[in-house]
Amino acid sequence: MKKHEDSEYQETKVVTVKEYEEGWEITRKDGWAFYISKEHGVEPKVGQVARFYGGDIGRPVRGLDLDGQEVFYRTPEQEAELNAQWVREQEAKDKAEFEQNKADLNAQYQVLPEVFQRRIDKFRNNNPDFRWKYEAYEMLVCTQAVMIAEALKTSTAIQSWEDMDFKKQKRLVPGLSDGHSGNTFDAACFLATLYLEQPEGVVKQHGAMAPLVGSKEYGCVPQTS
Repeated sequence: MKKHEDSEYQETKVVTVKEYEEGWEITRKDGWAFYISKEHGVEPKVGQVARFYGGDIGRPVRGLDLDGQEVFYRTPEQEAELNAQWVREQEAKDKAEFEQNKADLNAQYQVLPEVFQRRIDKFRNNNPDFRWKYEAYEMLVCTQAVMIAEALKTSTAIQSWEDMDFKKQKRLVPGLSDGHSGNTFDAACFLATLYLEQPEGVVKQHGAMAPLVGSKEYGCVPQTS
């Protein structure tokens, strides 16, 4: 009989174990690594058969046995509730953070060029949750786009500047944020180019995080359409 009478699992051997202060990192035979907290009270060993509950790689691990000894286990229902709880807690955290930053976001909005204000307005109007979910992300992109455009003046200069190292970029655009991801930087440069060449395109262009969360979710298009 399968332990827990749960058929959603994979079994593989532990090929390496690396100890840390609060846990171990094990590497499976297929090369995938997994961290085990010492709070579970089970120390992994090389050569043990690891049974991972929860389906294929990329899905949440909701249980682990080592040579038949349970390390931890959650049913699909328990995993779903744990995830729902995390979502609720994350939403509460994001809303609280938005309220703390709301005045600053409002101030940044007020000094944006009109086409960028209309861009923000589009997302706000299409998604009532846009402000607390995504506005800080989008505002970074928009304010940086304006700064880049005003500093470099032409799309050709922006294109050359994108390929420079960070020190040179910072010298030419002193206000360049050091908190950019690849996505926010690329989006800011693209919007800066649009602003110089086709200003109305700033309003029409989809949101900076739309490729990650979807255009309807982000507010690029009305959610009822």
